[in-house]
Amino acid sequence: MRNQLLLAGAFCVAGGVFGCSGDNTADAGAGTDVGTATDNGGAVDSGGHQDAGNPVDTGTATDTGTATDTGTATDTGTATDSGTDSGTVTDSGTDSGTTIPTLNGCDPSMYVDGTAAGAARTVAFTFPTYTPKCLTVSAHQTVTFTGNFIAHPLTPGLPPGAAGTAPAGNPITLTATGSSAPFTFNTPGVYPYYCGIHFSSGMVGAIQVR
Repeated sequence: MRNQLLLAGAFCVAGGVFGCSGDNTADAGAGTDVGTATDNGGAVDSGGHQDAGNPVDTGTATDTGTATDTGTATDTGTATDSGTDSGTVTDSGTDSGTTIPTLNGCDPSMYVDGTAAGAARTVAFTFPTYTPKCLTVSAHQTVTFTGNFIAHPLTPGLPPGAAGTAPAGNPITLTATGSSAPFTFNTPGVYPYYCGIHFSSGMVGAIQVR
């Protein structure tokens, strides 16, 4: 037994010399962590602190397309109406319905229109009337009087004492014979006529020429 203790002591001395010991109080392998004390891989993020792509927008700061509208500032189309209304401003026509004088009892409303190409332009007479008494024709048309001119002499103009003024140029001539007499009216106007015997009985009339 004594020899075993001595042998153990010798091994202990040898362990102190060669780094071998039976004392577990000091752990020479784990006292210092030399692998993780410093993290030199992620302490600084040098990739994302600055955004160098978006701070300045150089594309839309100025709109040079719509600042000035040069198309509609002045309307040169309707400011002045230089046209002439020829329909209602001036009536340059002749109203042939109101300027006709009333002669031998023929007023403008009494005339029978004989201006058409195929119209009858005959004035027949028997005591005490002419039929039609008042007749309208166109210039250069002919009117034929029919009746007994001996009993009712056809006389141009206004009878004695009648109101109005007989126009000059009446193509009707005094006719006291026969039974038919044509007269051509070339000039516009109103041409009165009457029976030289029975005018006081109302045997009068007129031809209007247009």
